[in-house]
Amino acid sequence: MKIYIYVIILCKIDDSKKEGESMDILLFFQSIRSDILTAIFTTFTICTEQVAVVLIAAIMYWCIDKKCGQRLLFAVTGSITINSGLKNFFKAPRPIGSKNLESLRTETATGYSFPSGHTQTATTVWVALIEYFRKWWITLLGIIMILGAGISRLYLGVHWPEDVFIGWILGIFVSIIFIKLFDYVDQNKRYYILLLTLVLFAIPVYFFRGDELIKSFGLYTGFVLGYIIEDKFIGFSTQESRKKANIFTNNKTKPKLSTKILRFIVGIVTLGIIYAAGKSLQILLFADASQDVLYIIEYIRYTIVVLWGVAGAPFLFEHFGLN
Repeated sequence: MKIYIYVIILCKIDDSKKEGESMDILLFFQSIRSDILTAIFTTFTICTEQVAVVLIAAIMYWCIDKKCGQRLLFAVTGSITINSGLKNFFKAPRPIGSKNLESLRTETATGYSFPSGHTQTATTVWVALIEYFRKWWITLLGIIMILGAGISRLYLGVHWPEDVFIGWILGIFVSIIFIKLFDYVDQNKRYYILLLTLVLFAIPVYFFRGDELIKSFGLYTGFVLGYIIEDKFIGFSTQESRKKANIFTNNKTKPKLSTKILRFIVGIVTLGIIYAAGKSLQILLFADASQDVLYIIEYIRYTIVVLWGVAGAPFLFEHFGLN
């Protein structure tokens, strides 16, 4: 832990080096730009953004493997919250606007620079998938996506090298820790541990605040509450139970592809409706509210969205027989 903290301090302490070696790295990537490379690295970046991560998590949780989806969502929402907290703590500027540097896709490079959110998110997602499935081709694909996501942020000129490096380290570290924590809670049903993490996260959120941090904490809160509700009262499963003639046997088989597709459509449509409705209500009712009130509304809105995805949509699946 001491080594990890030392690395962070070392990466942030010398701004002159940032303008030296770090800028040289960014300018190198700028010098090799081409239409093909720009398309490739833009794709890597897009694959780590909100829409892509939501689709991956939704497909995994609703349609393929519930347990993998839960572990993935817990790790990702926790990782995003930690990343946002660190950004608001360090308040490091991005390289965007630096002399001789032309940054690309800057509309998705909002907020502070350190550490890289795209890199950390991609690393968290793929480490979780690699750890769960443990197949060579998923490991290979994961390594490519993790490296590609980080390098893409340098190629596009929207992050410093140290942002990406720490994003990789944090992504691995957070993913492993949160997966082990979730497995312990899930196996022993110690829900209070998850509620305790909410309290621990709430402390830095209160002091550092910031729009992205509030949203991230809402995502994490939504998962924690949704997981507890779903696990205790709904019991949704991605496996279909078919009882044989022998009442003492219970064979588990996967549901039909058509059922999975319908499940995904119902889930994603209702999720979109709730997200849009919440945004519309916020604009209509709280357009002139103070910043603190807006923070609270944003937190509640993102909590409800994820709560629906984790518990509400599965309730519909069970209610309408999409299991």
